[in-house]
Amino acid sequence: MNAFNSEIRNFADSRETSYEIAAALIELFPETAEQVWDAPTDDQSAQVISRAWELADAEEDALNWGAERIVRA
Repeated sequence: MNAFNSEIRNFADSRETSYEIAAALIELFPETAEQVWDAPTDDQSAQVISRAWELADAEEDALNWGAERIVRA
């Protein structure tokens, strides 16, 4: 399990989102993370999901981006 700081945990918990997704959003889009979370372009979504899987533990098989469940390919 990765250790995520309180900013990431708060962002994720308030949006019912996996910590890995929140961490990727904040890392990749620090000034616009909330807007990207709410309405990502296809490119932004692909970037976030790719980075989130890099951050995820190997045994993690699904991540949540709000109501969307993203399954490891």
